[in-house]
Amino acid sequence: MSSKMQSALGKTRKIFLGSKTRRGIVPSTVTYVALISLGFAYLLPLFNIIVQSIMTTQDIVDPMVVWVPTRFYMGHFRQAWNVLNFTEGLYLTVVMSVIPAILQTISTALAGYAFARYEFPLKRLWIVMLILVYIVPTQVLMLPRFLMYLDMGIGNLPPLPTFLPAIFGQGLRSSIFVMIFYQFFHSYPKSLDEAAEIDGCGRMKLFWKIAVPMVKPAIVISLLFSVVWYWNETSMFGMFYGQVRDVSLLGVPIEGHFESLPLRILRFHDRFEDLEGVAAQLLDSVTFAGTLLSMLPILILYLVLQRHFVESVERSGITGE
Repeated sequence: MSSKMQSALGKTRKIFLGSKTRRGIVPSTVTYVALISLGFAYLLPLFNIIVQSIMTTQDIVDPMVVWVPTRFYMGHFRQAWNVLNFTEGLYLTVVMSVIPAILQTISTALAGYAFARYEFPLKRLWIVMLILVYIVPTQVLMLPRFLMYLDMGIGNLPPLPTFLPAIFGQGLRSSIFVMIFYQFFHSYPKSLDEAAEIDGCGRMKLFWKIAVPMVKPAIVISLLFSVVWYWNETSMFGMFYGQVRDVSLLGVPIEGHFESLPLRILRFHDRFEDLEGVAAQLLDSVTFAGTLLSMLPILILYLVLQRHFVESVERSGITGE
């Protein structure tokens, strides 16, 4: 085989199979096909919700109309907005999601810092207990916690059953956030703390001025996941506040049942029939519109903070001294 032919084969192999410094056409194609297929499988239900929510009733019953409606119809969103009482529901859900997320992030950061920087009796045992608590499903602890709050007289007194656990590091999946903060605080050099103490920095000032700025990725992870988990929580919300009616939340009156947006979606059919006098099964497109409305704030939050979230996840495995 001539040298020219060998050179041509080498170039062809580099183009299709790649080299140490450059990916070839074949591995790139396989990667993109796999990612697109996986993304399509996840996004297909969302596309279906969007298309169904903007279809007219005629398009829904027409077997010839599948993915592209004959015309865009936004009336279903107006109906869903009224059925959900969306403005009130959005305020209630944001308050009951964002404030506990902030409180939980602060408390778990303090706990993670204590585990990472201080020695105390049975420290390893408490770390194991944190892991075990995370493994136990939330539903298992729900009833005992509800009965305990009833004995304390705050079982049906919003927002205390949600805010108090978050304040004391017992919120939704708090143990995993303690471990995340523990890993981050443990990863940066202790010499920074020692230098600050030599300069006369107290413990709390050291925590807020030195430690917290070093773990911004953990803060972003904790806040985002906490907001999403509190937002989507329906079992605990329904148990604690299922019988609560006509109360005020931080000075704003809540008419009717004290229900978050996801909980209102679960009961959408009953609410729709009571308000419109029509069986909601006949207008599933209205249900899809309501579902999309309830998802929209979380989607916007993710799109706004996507870059920070991805960077935080990538840095979650950093190591230090």
